[in-house]
Amino acid sequence: MTVPRVIAVSAVVALACALFSLIGRDTEIGGAATRVMLDADQSWVLDYDRSNSDFEGLSMRAEILGNVVASPPVLEGIARRIGVDASRIAAASRTTANVTAAMREPDSEQRASQIVASRAPYRLELQADPFRPVLNIYAQAPSAAAAERLANASVLSLRDYLETRPATKLPVRLEQLGRARGNVINASTPPQIFLLTFAVVFGLSAALLLLLPRIRQGWQDRSRPGRVRALAVTIGGDDWPRTSRVLPWMVAAFIALLWLVPFNTIELTASLPFDLKLDRLVLPLIVGVWILALVTGGRAAPRLRMTWIHAGVGVFLAVACIGVVLNAQSLNQTLEFDLATKKLTLLISYVVLFLVVASSVRHSEVPAFMKYTLGLAVLCALGTIIEYRFQWNVFYELSDKLLPGAFRVGVAESEGVDSIGRRLTRGPAEHPLEAVAMLAMALPIALVWMMHAKERRDRILYGLAACILLAAAISTYRKSALIAPVAVCLTLAYFRRRDLLKLSPLAVVSLFVIHFLSPGAFGAILGQLDSSRLGVGTVSDRAADYDAVRPDIWTHLAFGRGYGTYDHVTYRVLDSEILGRLIDSGVLGLLSFILMIVSIVVAARPLLRSRDAYFGSPALATAAAAIAFLVVSVLFDVMSFPHTPYILLSLAGLLAVIVGRPDERPLARAHPLGRRDTRIGGKRLSRRPASHPSEARPVHR
Repeated sequence: MTVPRVIAVSAVVALACALFSLIGRDTEIGGAATRVMLDADQSWVLDYDRSNSDFEGLSMRAEILGNVVASPPVLEGIARRIGVDASRIAAASRTTANVTAAMREPDSEQRASQIVASRAPYRLELQADPFRPVLNIYAQAPSAAAAERLANASVLSLRDYLETRPATKLPVRLEQLGRARGNVINASTPPQIFLLTFAVVFGLSAALLLLLPRIRQGWQDRSRPGRVRALAVTIGGDDWPRTSRVLPWMVAAFIALLWLVPFNTIELTASLPFDLKLDRLVLPLIVGVWILALVTGGRAAPRLRMTWIHAGVGVFLAVACIGVVLNAQSLNQTLEFDLATKKLTLLISYVVLFLVVASSVRHSEVPAFMKYTLGLAVLCALGTIIEYRFQWNVFYELSDKLLPGAFRVGVAESEGVDSIGRRLTRGPAEHPLEAVAMLAMALPIALVWMMHAKERRDRILYGLAACILLAAAISTYRKSALIAPVAVCLTLAYFRRRDLLKLSPLAVVSLFVIHFLSPGAFGAILGQLDSSRLGVGTVSDRAADYDAVRPDIWTHLAFGRGYGTYDHVTYRVLDSEILGRLIDSGVLGLLSFILMIVSIVVAARPLLRSRDAYFGSPALATAAAAIAFLVVSVLFDVMSFPHTPYILLSLAGLLAVIVGRPDERPLARAHPLGRRDTRIGGKRLSRRPASHPSEARPVHR
């Protein structure tokens, strides 16, 4: 099928699905709000001397009355007043008192009740003001007028209910502070549902129609014996960093942004309907140049080629988008569709960076980009160690001073501690755990290059870089700083057992270097692993999450409730990316997430088996980084912090450059670690390095 026909067929199918998502469905939602003030018969509010001591009691009563409104007798009275069945009204009273956040998180039984209530078309949310004797009432209904009636009826029904109760020593008088005022609160959601459904269905149908014939043709080609394929030679005189091509330099600048700038805490102060974080301002410029280069063509144009990594990333993105489309109506009912679109936009930005790197970087530039990434990671680690030693975050401070006044930079709080007394050392990241994941993914680059280095000076430099990365990770006081490096070492041991034995002296030296750079941090982490300290809140909360999320998992088992919609502010804090993916993307979403990471290792395996002298090192380092990412995904919600997925997919893009262009490997050139030969498929192709790129000749097999 030709491309125009594919576009036409996909557009028709997408338009039909988009119309079906809206036709015959009540998508409008109205909201209204009112406030009720609590007072005694002889006003305490106007009596300053008495109210100064009794306001706290009135505020506590406001929270109690919120629970009263949510009780069945009052809800039945509200239903009679607005003329609907009581089963169609759901009410929830939020706890606003000074209670530990973990105590306010719902368990499995409470969450099951909340899921049932979220389907009701009429909803009430009641929140007591923690500082004033005021009860805030928020109503949601199929229209703005119905929401106003619901809010006003809740006040009248509560007043009627209290009047029927026996008198107490302190009768409570309710004063409604103005009639409820409402409006349509999801006016932009129906068009968003239409556009998202059209885009997702169009993309999926076009991809299937275009890829399936190519896959079938590829199987037929593989079955033909005696196939000859040319291995072309790339001219190496224009490789980054000695190049005038714009895209590699823009990619290098964005990678530097990932390692040295706290971009997720930097945003434009302009008032816009969407967040303008720093990365979302820079990345569109790179994408614009990338698209322009694709359209222009030529020798320096980006080259798109499919690999297993592309397939893994694409499947994960597709499952996430399908989950949001299938749950669009329920997300609209709970007012979470906007959150889902924001999370999908962020996920798409990760994927776009991967595509840009995988198509813009040349295969001969991959080792240079890996070394460049390691250098940036060492700078990140040194800044993190400085923060640990001097309680001064150089990344946040310099960003605040160098960026213009139109940007607002977050606060690092380097002198603060968390709930169990651990230091808040975070480097350029938003959270210490994010810094640990970043440094753990850079650690295999140093270790692999050290294993394969021929010169003693190089081995010392790479070993020092590894020690600095470990010291910076341990300075965060997080147990993950020990677990993630162990995962890296086990991965390297699986693929390169003998080479890893050469690093055994480094294990002894690193202990002294780590203690020198981050004194006291290593012992503090070991103390947290003591059995007597495993019952702290950070551990017990994680253990409680597994039972509490059962209702969400069983309610949307296949595709989840919608990617990124399980908000920790509304529901629970899930310190596990695995649990988060299982809830918001379902079983298929979790499998696709794991598949995306596994595809990186699978794509690297041919290079690792062949002992390719030039590209084996980047492939091994990227595979170990992917395993580290998978391990930390069990320990915290790694996709919630954009540094880590950006870094993983940038490394995956570099690996995709190698595995996606087998016909462009250099046949004879100096190995970046000192070797002079190149192996492809386990066969040595050349022993003598070409003195000039023009001496190399294509060969056929």
